[in-house]
Amino acid sequence: MSAELFVFDFDGTLVDTAAAKRQAFFDVFPQDCGETVERVLTEDPDGSRFAVIPRMIIESGRSDLNPDAIITAFGKQVLHRVALANEIPGASDALKWAASKGAAYVFSVTPHEDLRAALTQRGWVDILSGIYGFPNHKPEVLKRLMNENHTAPQNTTVIGDGISDAEAARMNGCHYLPAMPGWPQKLMQESIE
Repeated sequence: MSAELFVFDFDGTLVDTAAAKRQAFFDVFPQDCGETVERVLTEDPDGSRFAVIPRMIIESGRSDLNPDAIITAFGKQVLHRVALANEIPGASDALKWAASKGAAYVFSVTPHEDLRAALTQRGWVDILSGIYGFPNHKPEVLKRLMNENHTAPQNTTVIGDGISDAEAARMNGCHYLPAMPGWPQKLMQESIE
């Protein structure tokens, strides 16, 4: 496989934050909302906080909860947890390798400024050709990146752990590499062969 464009998800792909971010939803809601939070996360596991938190409030019937306050509290929880989260083993090497082979980007449902801060903290911003956080939508970002980089779908690889990552790759006809354990080594090995 020869690829010129690499597009990485962030949470659960580059950094081991998926479980911590999920738990943050439960931590910012009152305990009696737990079933609703669980149901919404099950139905929309890749949903942005700006969509799922208001939905959780509506479906819980808790009109006393302020969506903006909960979104803000969630954001603070997540920033703290992301800062403490471990890198997926080999993620830095994979980013550097991808950048040396072509263009490397990150796209995520994390709000853009929070995503930039997290990538800056880890020293990854200078490796990347670009960063796309919420409110950007993954399928549109991927199509735009292929156009801007003059890269065909067969020369584009999406690496991610979520439904939205796989769907963005499928909609654009790109190669998809699930971020399963050992994905950095697999990416570099498959691309060499």
